[in-house]
Amino acid sequence: MHTYRLIIPLIVLPLLMIGCKGSQTSSGSTSAYSEDLTYLRPELSIAEDEKPSNTINAAENNVTGSINSTFKTELDSVNQKMIERNKAGYFVDGYTIQLYTGNDRNKADETKTLAETIDEDLKPVISYYQPTYKVRVGKYTSRLEAHMVYESLKEYFPRALLIPERIKINYE
Repeated sequence: MHTYRLIIPLIVLPLLMIGCKGSQTSSGSTSAYSEDLTYLRPELSIAEDEKPSNTINAAENNVTGSINSTFKTELDSVNQKMIERNKAGYFVDGYTIQLYTGNDRNKADETKTLAETIDEDLKPVISYYQPTYKVRVGKYTSRLEAHMVYESLKEYFPRALLIPERIKINYE
């Protein structure tokens, strides 16, 4: 009985050693692969009479000047449009109150009408981000002001949330 315990490891150990033997690659040549690809490169040659100079003749200067002025006017017009868009309104960090969020359009409409009946100054807005409807009221720049309105609405809308939001402000 004990002999089997000694014979099995002696048979299994050499089999494992043979099975784990590293693999060898058999190749006929020992040289590295190389290939000449110079025929694919484009040929660049500089003629001796075409030496680079620092002087630009008047015709070339006119062409580059008109191109540069065209680009400059295009860039100026793009910059002007960006300036006008930025003057249209600035954004500040503020707060809004979310009264409802869910998939039911009817409940969103009910929430909006209830908010309008509670206070006409709230001006609730329904927004749809697929598949969710959200009813939000107010755009407050101060958290204290938003919190006061939030606390007054909490009794009507127990799931209301005070949410940070970027608010557009016109300085005119």
